[in-house]
Parts: sequence; structure tokens; C-alpha cells
Amino acid sequence: MKKFVLFCFICAAVFFFYYTNKTPEQTQVELPSLHSKNALLLNEKGDVLFEKNSDDIIYPASLTKIMTAIVAIEMSNDLQKQTIVTPQTISKFTAQNASMAGFKAGDFVTIEDLLYGTLLASGADATGTLADMMAGSEEVFVTLMNNKAQELGLNDTHFVNASGLHDPAHVSSVRDISKLFQYALKNPTFYQILTSKSYMTHVPNELTITSSLLAKIPGEEGIILGGKTGYTPEAGLCLASIIEKDGKQYIFITTNANGRAWIPPFHIDDALMAYDAIGGKNMKK
Repeated sequence: MKKFVLFCFICAAVFFFYYTNKTPEQTQVELPSLHSKNALLLNEKGDVLFEKNSDDIIYPASLTKIMTAIVAIEMSNDLQKQTIVTPQTISKFTAQNASMAGFKAGDFVTIEDLLYGTLLASGADATGTLADMMAGSEEVFVTLMNNKAQELGLNDTHFVNASGLHDPAHVSSVRDISKLFQYALKNPTFYQILTSKSYMTHVPNELTITSSLLAKIPGEEGIILGGKTGYTPEAGLCLASIIEKDGKQYIFITTNANGRAWIPPFHIDDALMAYDAIGGKNMKK
């Protein structure tokens, strides 16, 4: 009997210690009015703080460019290596009404220029040129992207192109995107580019590239450190963002928010809502 009482006492003590010493990283976040249909919020340790339909198959739109950039970075041993933007690349993506970074046919550009054009401006002119430069064609480069997806265990992910333009077979999930994003953020080059507000390409073809995300939130400086936006009519508004609060970083992935690529920015509203909830009244044990 004494042993049983002692056992119960120890269990009660462990239970009390665990729940009274729970850190913010172990708590959950409530986001009851989220615009996005799919979402996943992680702390810097990778713990899940909030999720909503995170395993649904979704269209990743320009979140695809996270993979495009990290594959190109890992293939590169010289970011200053140059190539030329071809007329075929410009006409191909102009015809598809894709978002463009602003490169023109005949421009001499570096890998670094193209990476900024890919992650900040979400330019298909940048991803197309980058894919051709790194692998000889977009088709071969996409094979490398899918190989990397397999390596990272992204079982819901399959890429058809390097830009994120809609294709029924071009799919992922926010959980897969979060794994990819966490992996890419560990690369210093990727992190530096993603968190930059703007960048000027190398002479003689100077082009100022501005973050399509940070340009929309000038009044929220320091809240969202950086991120990758995405939009197609099929994918809705998408965002992979890094949020910082009280010196700690969080990753927030959302897809399938209503709206258009320009206004209203429901995907950004969701990220700011998550920021407000972290460590606040919308946290629950």
C-alpha cells in the first residue's frame, strides 16, 4: 500500500512539474478567424503550435520558388557566374502572364541576380533563366527539384515547373512546404536573400528588385522578417514567412486564402494575426 501511495505521489509531482513549467514553445496558438484554408505554425525548434488542414494536397504556386532557389544555391560554387537572358524565356513567360522580375532579353545577369529575382520579385524570367543556366533546361532542373523533394521526405510534393505556374500535377502540402522552408533557411545565402528588402543587380544592366512581401508591410517592420509569396487562381494567396517575436523566430506557412495577388492581402493578414497570437491571449495550454 505504501508503495502504491508513493507511486501516486511521484506521478502527481511529475504531472504538476510538467504543466507548471511548460514553456511558450510547448503551448498551442488559437487562430479562429484565419483566412487561409491551410496553415502550419512552427516555433524555431520545429514544434507545431497551430495547424489547419496541413496535410491536404494543395497547389504551391510561387512557394515552388523556395525549392528552385535552394537547389540552384546548392549547385553553385560561384554566385557571380554570368549568363544571358534569352528572348525565348521572356516571351514564354510573358505569354503565360507570369510574374516577372524585370529582366530583359539580352541582359547579362549573375546567379546572384537571378536568385534575388526568384525569391524577392518572384520572377518567372529569373527562374527560367536560372533553370537553363544550372541544368541546361527547365525540364532537367525540375528533375533535380523532385530529387531534392524525395531526399527531404516531401511525400506529398511533385513539381512540374520551376516557377509555380499552375499544373494539375504540380502539388504539395503545407507540411511539406514547412519541411522545405526549414531546410532552406539553414542555408546562409538563402536566408540573406529571403530577408532582404531590396537588391540592385550588377552593372551594366542595373535593376532594383524589391521584396514583393516586405513592400506590402512597411508599417510592420521587424514583425515579418521575410518570406515567399505565391498566387494563382487555383492556389489562392500563399505565404511562407518568418515571424519574429520576443527574440524568437517562428515559421508560418499558409495557402488557399481568398483574394488576388495584389489586394486584399489576406495571406499577410493571417501572418500578422499569428504574430499577435504568439505569446498572447490566443495561446492555450
